[in-house]
Amino acid sequence: MVMDRKSASSSNPRKSRTDGSPLFGYVFELKSAWIAVVIFSMTINLLMLAPTVYMMQVSDRVMTSRSMTTLAMLSLIALGIFAVMGLLEWVRSRVMVRLGVRLDRRLGAKLLAVSHRFEVEKLGDGRRLLSDLNHLRTFLTGYAVFAVLDAPWVPIFIAVTVMLHPMLALVVLAGAIAMVILTYITERSTREPLAASNNSAAETSQFVATNMRHGEIIEAMGMFPMMLQRWQEKQDRHLVQQAIASDRAGFVQGVTKFVRMANQAFAMGVGGFLFLSTDVSPAIIFAASLLASRISGPIEQLMSVWPQLGTATECWKRIDDALSHEDKHYSGITLPAPKGEVTLEGVFGGPPGVSSPFVQNVSLKIPSGVIVAIVGSSASGKSTLVRLITGVWAPRMGTVRLDSADLKTWPREQLGPYIGYLPQDVELIEGTVAENIARLSVLDSDRVIAAARSAGVHDMILQMAEGYGTQVGANGAFLSGGQRQRIALARAMYGDPPLLVLDEPNANLDEAGEIALDIALQQARQRGQTVIIVSHRPIAIRNCDLILVMQDGQVLLYGPREQVMAKLASAASASTKA
Repeated sequence: MVMDRKSASSSNPRKSRTDGSPLFGYVFELKSAWIAVVIFSMTINLLMLAPTVYMMQVSDRVMTSRSMTTLAMLSLIALGIFAVMGLLEWVRSRVMVRLGVRLDRRLGAKLLAVSHRFEVEKLGDGRRLLSDLNHLRTFLTGYAVFAVLDAPWVPIFIAVTVMLHPMLALVVLAGAIAMVILTYITERSTREPLAASNNSAAETSQFVATNMRHGEIIEAMGMFPMMLQRWQEKQDRHLVQQAIASDRAGFVQGVTKFVRMANQAFAMGVGGFLFLSTDVSPAIIFAASLLASRISGPIEQLMSVWPQLGTATECWKRIDDALSHEDKHYSGITLPAPKGEVTLEGVFGGPPGVSSPFVQNVSLKIPSGVIVAIVGSSASGKSTLVRLITGVWAPRMGTVRLDSADLKTWPREQLGPYIGYLPQDVELIEGTVAENIARLSVLDSDRVIAAARSAGVHDMILQMAEGYGTQVGANGAFLSGGQRQRIALARAMYGDPPLLVLDEPNANLDEAGEIALDIALQQARQRGQTVIIVSHRPIAIRNCDLILVMQDGQVLLYGPREQVMAKLASAASASTKA
């Protein structure tokens, strides 16, 4: 119980949360640009009063004086103001687009790194982070943010209406309050179905992407109708939730349009009443209509973009949470190249997110320059152990060392070149054969060919259509299983890393591949590399110096090959006699 409690606490990622929002600092990093946008918005909204002033001046001055010169000058001034307003709109839009691009460049690589970390360490769903950033950038560069910036000017337009006449202001204010209430109703009624719809859409998209990767299995075994049925169920949930949100929003928007038009008409009616019953200028009729439109416009625009605002808020929260995870910190000291000695000290570990450890209390030392074969029955912890040794998974308890240095003290970009890893499930990255062997680094022809020769695949690659420039396809789809495994072996051997970890390297190999692997292991011994190989095939055991036998996540036997083989033979003989 003590171990479980400790392992559970150690598996939880440390979070560094600031008092504010981490994303806030990135979004508002260029304060001067945001201040400019706010100033532009203020100026644009002030200039929005120009049509009202123009109509009042035409009514009060031109219609009474019947002066064409006055009308022409007023019209020219109005056109100049409209031109300035359009120019400011264009400049404001350009500034926002560039702010969105800057945000993407500042956060894109960081969120991709966080997404990768989430995927490896199973800290959460990081696959949506980049799409969240895209949604947020689209929101910032679209008209939704302008609607948010324009909305605070509604009280100012109401104040202008008060200066015209208090009764007119009451009418316009009542319409504005009604629209604000409708906006609140829209938000409350669509929040849950929109969130459910977005989650269902993401789940459906992930379901399709996952199943497309298994297209051959689905086609060969006739599973497509069942897959289609499951997809339809998920898609129906998404469509139902989306329809509920759209129906509610559509109803409220219809009511809002009625309120807006009725408010404008009623404002004009009140203006006409005031003109007939008091001594106010007839221009108040035009002013009432224009001001009512200017007051209701931003509110209606805000309602139309409210779904975008809700989606942007959800994206903001997810990105904020991702940025709140504490980055791994290192000493800044570059450690010397290791020789390949591996030490495990009381290691407990397993897949991230799984409560019970698959490997328990493993302590052993692997000298540099030896070949170790890890054997054992299925689910005995072999693959888990090699993942802990390579640092793919962090131990929940205990320490894994490479040349006495804890793997946690090695930055992955420094440690990676010293480790060659061939996982049980071979995965190649979309690109050329040469790019995969070179681990996506700058191509060094000599090192690529040397790695291919070490893995015994140089001649095989030359027989391909475009040699080392042959495209492997997504996840190596253009190659056979044996070709993928042999190219992945060459990738593991690239740069002659001191530590070579091979998990079932001969699972898909034919006789020629087995021979090439045999030669590769012998050459690795000659170069002084430490090789850890998980296999049940005799070829691996024949080349090894040490054998590690795993059983139920623990070390059953570990020692020189002859001694371990003798103990296994003795145990098998005793079991047969019994």
